[in-house]
Amino acid sequence: MPQPSYEYGVARVRVLETRLLTRERIERMVDAESAEEALKVLSETSYAPLVAELSSPYEYDELLSKEMKRVRDFIDEISPDPAITDLFFLKYDFHNLKVLLKHKYLSGQDDELPLAQMGTIPVEVLRKAVEDPDSGILPPFMADVVKDIDEICVLKVDPQRIDTMLDRAMYDHIFEVCRRKRNSFALRYFQMQVDLLNLRSLLRAKRLGQGFDFLKEMLIPHGSLSVSFYSRAIEQPYEQLIKEVESTPYGKVVAEGVQDFLRTGTLTAFERLMDDYLLNYVKSVRYNPFGIEAIVGYLLAKENEIKLIRIIMVGKINDLPAEKIRERLRDVYV
Repeated sequence: MPQPSYEYGVARVRVLETRLLTRERIERMVDAESAEEALKVLSETSYAPLVAELSSPYEYDELLSKEMKRVRDFIDEISPDPAITDLFFLKYDFHNLKVLLKHKYLSGQDDELPLAQMGTIPVEVLRKAVEDPDSGILPPFMADVVKDIDEICVLKVDPQRIDTMLDRAMYDHIFEVCRRKRNSFALRYFQMQVDLLNLRSLLRAKRLGQGFDFLKEMLIPHGSLSVSFYSRAIEQPYEQLIKEVESTPYGKVVAEGVQDFLRTGTLTAFERLMDDYLLNYVKSVRYNPFGIEAIVGYLLAKENEIKLIRIIMVGKINDLPAEKIRERLRDVYV
């Protein structure tokens, strides 16, 4: 079959964008009296057929999984450049590898694992590869890191190191593909994502009272902020850190995130600001009719929408006040 064109993919996305949840709809769900009432609001949208299948609000995760599977299939159908769009699904593969490897080395129990079905590699293939790192069934960039982890875990199992090794392998592959494909949009997006993840690691290390030796083991390469920036920042007071980042694109995220972090002791607001920053970047470039931006934008918009629904439903099921739920909400795409 011929590969879909950018024009075709963008045209399909433009139609579906009109069905995304608006801020007004999200606010109505937040203000609903119960989880049942929140689902009733959702049933007024394109989610209606999926809501009708639920026998209880506690089954909301089934609805969200089905919707994301639909989105996954849709992106595969319309993407003119699967090598780029697949990069945005790699996080699910690497999440699964983290879960499976930690289960292998730390648990041993035959538990039901929280595995995602949205990746580029079937879960059963990942299971077999983790059980037998020499199986040769994974692409080299995954197989190599699984073997490396298998070797180091013979001597010592360090969950943090497993996470770091997998993160670095994932981003090494992402940036290799972005540069090979010369896709400036994806390159910029992932560079910003790495910067924000590294800034979050900086705040975590400072919260733990750790120095640069601890932090540098967590840093992911390929960001725009230098290693020397982090070596200085880990020693600086928070007020100086805010000033240091003022001249970067992340000044507002760090200023607001750090102020909330100092007030609450959590990174909840910082993580919300991270998500909003990346979503706003994609929103700003989504009108290119001859590029992958709009297609990726729709995918990220749906992921964000699913996250919003999940936050609301968890809050409603646990009887959280509307204002507490609202504090965790991200921006919307439309």
